[in-house]
Amino acid sequence: MRKFLWMAAVAAVGLSSAAQANITPVLTSVTAEGGLFRYAYQVTLDSDQGLINGSKISIFDFAGFAGGLTTSNPTFAAGTELFTSGQLTPPGFTDDAAVTNLTMTWTDDAYHSAGGPFAETNFVLTALSTFNHTRFDGYSAVAVKNNGASVGMRTDNVGPISVPFGTSVPEPASWALLMVGFGGMGALIRARRRSAISSAV
Repeated sequence: MRKFLWMAAVAAVGLSSAAQANITPVLTSVTAEGGLFRYAYQVTLDSDQGLINGSKISIFDFAGFAGGLTTSNPTFAAGTELFTSGQLTPPGFTDDAAVTNLTMTWTDDAYHSAGGPFAETNFVLTALSTFNHTRFDGYSAVAVKNNGASVGMRTDNVGPISVPFGTSVPEPASWALLMVGFGGMGALIRARRRSAISSAV
């Protein structure tokens, strides 16, 4: 019985934390663009969440950032930071202060901040990177609750998200250059060995 109650409590905590989700980004595509790669994120504002001036989402450690920031709604100001303060860091991830974070900050009056729930709202954030390989890092978002007893109160949401990163695995063209270089070095070493043997005889 005690085990059952413990499992029920864990499930209840899981459900309450799921209900706290507010602004959730998902990587939807990576496309080549002029020698760079455009990352597109769909950012969903949940039905029980609203935005006030300063509400913000940060995607940590977007490696190889090369500009090209766009948003589907100009009220969300797209920007970058090297270190994001005032927001939670997802468990298991760190915010590397040497790698650019992408940010979206709401710059207008309140949106869906009371009287909810409303239909989900989707926004799009895109940015360019020099890298086309991905790994998981974290995101952090701040919004407000739009209904119930906690209407207007701050909500925080964190989680994992795919971001670009530099890979130590060379591209095929780089492999070809490396093989030519190693081949040339091998030929040079063999030629010197032959020369040394000839002079010794």
